[in-house]
Amino acid sequence: MAHSTRAKVVSYGFTENSQLKLSSYDYAYDEDGKPIGVSFKINQGISSVPVRMAGSLGKSMALSCGAAAAVGRILGLNLVSISEALSRFHGQPGRLRILPGIKGSIIIDDTYNASPAAMHLALEVLKDIKGARKLAVLGDMLELGEYSIKAHQDVGNMAGNITDALVCVGARAKFIADSASNQMLKENIYTFETSDAAKLKVQEIIREGDVVLIKGSQGIRMEKVVEEIMAEPEKKMELLVRQSRKWLAK
Repeated sequence: MAHSTRAKVVSYGFTENSQLKLSSYDYAYDEDGKPIGVSFKINQGISSVPVRMAGSLGKSMALSCGAAAAVGRILGLNLVSISEALSRFHGQPGRLRILPGIKGSIIIDDTYNASPAAMHLALEVLKDIKGARKLAVLGDMLELGEYSIKAHQDVGNMAGNITDALVCVGARAKFIADSASNQMLKENIYTFETSDAAKLKVQEIIREGDVVLIKGSQGIRMEKVVEEIMAEPEKKMELLVRQSRKWLAK
């Protein structure tokens, strides 16, 4: 691609030939062992700076930071200044955002929307967290047409190998539940038609210190589940997706 433009090109990523190479990616944990964000390094030539970002998870966050760092370098910023600025950044609502939950739990709020690729990415994030009981609350992935059943079954196969308890929300998510039952105990799988119906069950089954991933297409309104179990519901307007009057009236 770089050969197709006369513009200045700066590459970034985890590959060895990236001009801005990202490395040492890992989760950051607090003193109680709860995930609080991600850490990684940005390397350019012989220079290297650490970055620690609180509030969000996922390699996608590190890659977004790589893009920002590339722009910063083009504009003349040094790596130390870039690292300091990135460390002050907090991710957007509903995009693998870490929120404190009830009973000392941790919520991974990924409720902005859902596609098969994004669902698998979110489950990978949940899988890689150390030392916690893991719950997933997964809603329908909409607008998949003829691929819908298979896509939900694939998610179920993955979720069944990762989660200790699984809550499925929506008509299509029943295919998630069915496939997951081949990998985990059926008594730990719950199905509901709507997020309003599911949220009280989620509140009931959460245990102290659990990590809870919540994700689904925007039409399933999975943010209602987050609101039910978040430790600070009074902050929902700033922390959750779809809090406008238009959405709240639906």
